Amino acid sequence: MKTTSKLIVNLLIVSFITVTLFLNSCTKDATPTKTLMEGVWTVSHVYDASGSDHALKLNFPITAFWLTSDNSISSTSGPMMMYVVYGDSKYTQIASDIDQVFNYVNLDYTGGEYFVGDGVVTNFTLEMKLQGLPGQHALTDLLTLIGINASFLNTVIYHKFENVGISFADDNNTMTWTIDDNTTALYNTKDTNGNYVLWGGWPVNNFSRCTIVLNKQVKTLDQVVTDAH
Repeated sequence: MKTTSKLIVNLLIVSFITVTLFLNSCTKDATPTKTLMEGVWTVSHVYDASGSDHALKLNFPITAFWLTSDNSISSTSGPMMMYVVYGDSKYTQIASDIDQVFNYVNLDYTGGEYFVGDGVVTNFTLEMKLQGLPGQHALTDLLTLIGINASFLNTVIYHKFENVGISFADDNNTMTWTIDDNTTALYNTKDTNGNYVLWGGWPVNNFSRCTIVLNKQVKTLDQVVTDAH
């Protein structure tokens, strides 16, 4: 009887050690989300809450992101971010003027940052800096078309979205961002000392709930945009 009990205890110990080693191995081998995000990506789909795809009308000529290891972003996402922030109806009002403001033919990129927790996570923070180029007041003109009196503002507005969902396909070459009711938005400008100043020009709850699908590229951002033209 004692021999049987001892055998059971030993089997339990061995099982516990095996499971622990397996779990530690899985955790150790899992690639951190931030590492997977780094690189050049192009947007293939932007689905709204009803499942309609808006990607085609948002590409001027292509929506591309370069996510670097120091958390910075260079992108041609100005038109897409205008859609995300101000909604489909407002975007439609200014669509014909978008290409004049976000001048990606000359590789004038939209900047921003992204923030990701350690290890494998399911959400991150996205902050995009909308600045109309090449004209200093170009973004102000777009906001005026939407119906926002922005003439007194610095034309750089920082749009931050916290708790954006993120997932990857099995091959890690397709990344999906989910902006939904779990996401919160905060919009700021900056003062002369670089401090954030809350911008109340547009309701933070009016952003488009959408799912953004991105595909990994082996080219540089400049090459991707140039080839699209």
